[in-house]
Amino acid sequence: MTPAIVALPAASISVGDHPEWHFLGLTFNVDTMYTTVLAAALTVGLLWFVARKATSGVPGRLQIVTELVLSQSKAYIEDAVGHDVPKWLVPLGATLFFFILFCNWLAWIPSGHHPERLAPPTADTNLVYALTVTVIILYTYLGVKRKGGRYVGDWFTVKPAIRRPILILEQVMNPLSLSLRLFGNIFAGGIMLGVIALLPFYLFPLYGAADFIWRLFDSGLIAPIQAFIYSFLTILYFGFATAEEH
Repeated sequence: MTPAIVALPAASISVGDHPEWHFLGLTFNVDTMYTTVLAAALTVGLLWFVARKATSGVPGRLQIVTELVLSQSKAYIEDAVGHDVPKWLVPLGATLFFFILFCNWLAWIPSGHHPERLAPPTADTNLVYALTVTVIILYTYLGVKRKGGRYVGDWFTVKPAIRRPILILEQVMNPLSLSLRLFGNIFAGGIMLGVIALLPFYLFPLYGAADFIWRLFDSGLIAPIQAFIYSFLTILYFGFATAEEH
């Protein structure tokens, strides 16, 4: 006799939920808006504090980290873009790194799961789409400034002709895929925390430690790596826009 299969109620994991505000037929994810502002304020505050406390003597830890990010951004940009680097490009690369890092680090703060009140805004596609649009506008601007109308004209005259639609798609798909990769990694981290939270209460000593270890791993390793990858590849896109072989 075949044993009966008993259907057990599946536990639900609430992810991707946001407190919403509706206005003129548009939906705004309120938590993404204020956590984005919070991450931006932390970025500006950190850079302002480091600039104010900067010394030519023995630097503090924050100054060392900030100078390292700035020097690496400058080196990558000079390698990618070459001569005549715009003054705003190095600060952009460093600011992107710190901004995305602070966005990701909000996952370290437990703020509830139905929905989270301080969920990382990088776990919302609305922010990563906004980053995509910003990057596209900026590197298209730099490409046109460096090459003039030839930058856009190359999309339609490059040979062989089969490369033309590919070049046009690359203008959007490269930064879009990069942004969605950032979203996927941070969003998956939230799902992992949700799975840990579903464990039975009697396993609290286990999943309490697991929660802490995962947050430490996610915030201490994954978050900085994702911030670095995003800022570094963004710099490369500016290099692609200015390369003569484009």
